Amino acid sequence: GMSELASLFGATLCKGQPGNEVGTKAVLGSKEHVGILFGAAWSGSCKQFMEPLIKVYKKLVEEKGKAFEIVYVPATVPGRPPEDEASFKELLEMMPWLAVPLHRKNLHKRLTRRFQVRQIPMLVLLDSEGKTIHRDITPAVTHIIEDSDGDTFADQFPWAEKRNSNIKQMLGDTFLKADKTEVSINELSGKYIGVLFSATWHWQCRRFQQMLEYMYEKLIGQGKPFEIIDMDYSGDVPWLCMPQKAYEAKQKLGEAFRVEPCPMLVIIDPEGNVVTTEGVEIVNKDTDGECFPWTPKPLYDLSTLEPEILGEMNDTVTCVVLCEGCDDATKQKISDAMMPVAETAFEQAKLSGCEAGMLFFTATETSDVVEQLRVSCDLGAPSTTPQLVLLDIPDSGAYYVMDEQEINTEAIQDFLEDYDEEKLERKELVEDEEGAGEDQ
Repeated sequence: GMSELASLFGATLCKGQPGNEVGTKAVLGSKEHVGILFGAAWSGSCKQFMEPLIKVYKKLVEEKGKAFEIVYVPATVPGRPPEDEASFKELLEMMPWLAVPLHRKNLHKRLTRRFQVRQIPMLVLLDSEGKTIHRDITPAVTHIIEDSDGDTFADQFPWAEKRNSNIKQMLGDTFLKADKTEVSINELSGKYIGVLFSATWHWQCRRFQQMLEYMYEKLIGQGKPFEIIDMDYSGDVPWLCMPQKAYEAKQKLGEAFRVEPCPMLVIIDPEGNVVTTEGVEIVNKDTDGECFPWTPKPLYDLSTLEPEILGEMNDTVTCVVLCEGCDDATKQKISDAMMPVAETAFEQAKLSGCEAGMLFFTATETSDVVEQLRVSCDLGAPSTTPQLVLLDIPDSGAYYVMDEQEINTEAIQDFLEDYDEEKLERKELVEDEEGAGEDQ
């Protein structure tokens, strides 16, 4: 597991002083848990968070002797200046834990992306294998300090996240059909389950329920391994419901998914892992359930887009090779070249317990989405030469185009590395649809 952490943070980390670097394996080798603190010296809330975190850190490490360490990573936030040496030095002097050296900017960027850091401070908790146990324990730390008997909470360390736990186990053992006959969880083995949070009195929920019934009937009619479990009992639904007495389980599930918008549909796989929390979006776009079971893939085709992924492009760095004008052999070659790069990112995401930090697409046919991309990135008409473009929409619509060269696995890896090291020419998407063809 140690090499996993070393490959995550690089060979050395610094402590106390910028130049004081120590070997990653040596300092993290004996640790059972490692927290990654994403922050920035310019952020007031990060400075505020330091005080409670230092208290908790000392309590865990010094008083309770836990094998725990924290590694600080300067987060790269679009539109914000990178950390400067003076403020980094100041932070290091405050922090009793380690940090990724300031000069490793490309690593800051990769980690920020890999752990989908959207706001700072953010504290991710990993086990010794580098697997994420909790996406963000910032609230937990604050809670310990505010809690007069903070000790009880520190004793519960490491705080595993509810939604990483097995959802199937949280559901309970029996469910009811509309006619109140009981169905045991064992009858659902091998099935994908949609966990439905909805309110029958709410018009949006009622409308969604009609669409969901249509898809449900279709999938069941095709003999697909699918079932829905409604959090509330209702006598007029074709699927299963939680029994009324299971209020404790319902409350736990509600907390695990922070159910605010209603309706919400969470899809879990037969093992009980979350496939997606965007079930509502899926039902709205994939009305016939053609893309069942909606499990994420390393590489997608932008022309025949699976609906659940389109929304993610807007907040995820996306790598697309457009090859609509190429012959089938070239298209296959492009897909083969991208697959190893895409699979690496995909596996890392699984380990990190989040969505992929980068999405990978080929575009093999013309479609509205693909044409819009060509226009927005000023790529011209499709030709027999494939074109690689990297979209970073969260960064004010930034994009980067690869110079014409043969696109193989190594070339793609080099291009992504150059992106992390900020060596590429940055362009911005054309906002104005009318003026899309003109120079801005």
